[in-house]
Amino acid sequence: MKKILLLVIYVIAFQLHAQTYMYGTTYEGGANGLGIIYRVDQNGQNFQKVFDFTTSTGGKPLGGLTLANGKLYGFTTEEGPVDNPGATAGFGSFFSFDPLTNNLTVIESLDDKSIIGSDINHSPLLANDGKLYIISAQSEVGVFNSIISTYDLGTQAISVLATLDRTTHGQGRSKLMQASNNHFYIATSNGGTNDFGTITRWNTSTNQLEVLFNSTGPGESPNHGFKNAQNGLIESSDGYLYGTSTQGGDITDVGVLFRIKLDGTDYSALEVFKSGIQDQGFYPYSGLTELNGLLYGNTSEENIDNVNAGTLFTYNLTTGVVDYFYTLDLEGYTPKGTMTLSTNNRLYFTTTGENGGNNGSLIEYNPINGNVTQRHSFNGTNGSKPYYDELAVVDFTSLSIDESSLLDNIVNTYPNPFQDVVNIKVEGSHLIETIKILDLKGSELYIDNSKSNESNVNTSFLSSGVYLLYIQTDLGSTTRKIIKE
Repeated sequence: MKKILLLVIYVIAFQLHAQTYMYGTTYEGGANGLGIIYRVDQNGQNFQKVFDFTTSTGGKPLGGLTLANGKLYGFTTEEGPVDNPGATAGFGSFFSFDPLTNNLTVIESLDDKSIIGSDINHSPLLANDGKLYIISAQSEVGVFNSIISTYDLGTQAISVLATLDRTTHGQGRSKLMQASNNHFYIATSNGGTNDFGTITRWNTSTNQLEVLFNSTGPGESPNHGFKNAQNGLIESSDGYLYGTSTQGGDITDVGVLFRIKLDGTDYSALEVFKSGIQDQGFYPYSGLTELNGLLYGNTSEENIDNVNAGTLFTYNLTTGVVDYFYTLDLEGYTPKGTMTLSTNNRLYFTTTGENGGNNGSLIEYNPINGNVTQRHSFNGTNGSKPYYDELAVVDFTSLSIDESSLLDNIVNTYPNPFQDVVNIKVEGSHLIETIKILDLKGSELYIDNSKSNESNVNTSFLSSGVYLLYIQTDLGSTTRKIIKE
């Protein structure tokens, strides 16, 4: 009987979710002005807001989301819980988000006593060892060293690996990447011999940080170094690391496209971005995406066509030619999101809307016919200003769903966070048998044994804070963390 019930639940879940979605975040907007989590289908359409960030969860995420073990992981940069010993102020949170239930869980408070630091502008990296790798831009408030840490998805343990010194290595404001040699690389935004940034490697064989390259910064040929790198490196099919920086290049200091070998040798400036040239562009903030022998990227500005909206470009790995193939206009302004390859073989990215005075947009590029199409325009209520990283592609048919996840899928609790009333509902003909609210020490604060398939629990007797909600149904039990505002 248990197997039959689980099969029925699985069929329900499959019918509801048997397709691919792309998930992203916005920095502002939503119900609380602190940003949202949203999803669109594989074609960039059917937009849905699935979560509003709050002061309790932390808000204003700059980076995107990373899919790992069926959950999405990311960071907020403001507000959030303050619960590490001795902490007095919140600077965001490290969280997981369940795409099956739309529930968000805070894993770590990025307060002023967080061991992993704060000011995390990008989503974590899922590495070959199955752990999430994280880099922060500040080790503590006002200290601009960067911390590399890991999160073990199995044990839920956070471990600090190393600290990048602001002077020697520079600040880690771009996303970590893992190369084919299993080592981790980052282009820092400053620091190093010339204070323009470095290519720093975390050597997984020696567990040591290594400065492989010190950028010379902007200058005349051939010294077109990078400066103020804000985006992750990519290892291309030719074995080189490629990246862009928002400054550097020549003396105009508006960005450079570069490559370098894995051992830190053979640095080359491939394209020096320039302002004042029609249909080119400058200040690239996004990372690069490889498709069919081309590296795709974008620039955030182009100031000749009176739109200042940015451009799309490719770098041909065979010929070395850079092609600025599209200048944005009404589709969106100021792209800073890395292009994502969807299952329909089209590329998707976001714009912030900053230079156009709007709230940003989601844009599709079709490499087959060259069409560029706005798929969604953010309006503030449904989010505003999506910033860095690629979208997270989630195939619901391949998510790992165990018995507890299936139970979670038919037991709905909302809203969360809440003010006074939390609603509980089970799908179909199943019944809620017992509801309990407990504090984080396990002390029972509320119990209801009435049997129904829906309950509205008034929590006016509770103070603001985090509690555990235990729900026993005729299929089994589930416990969830709830937040009263």
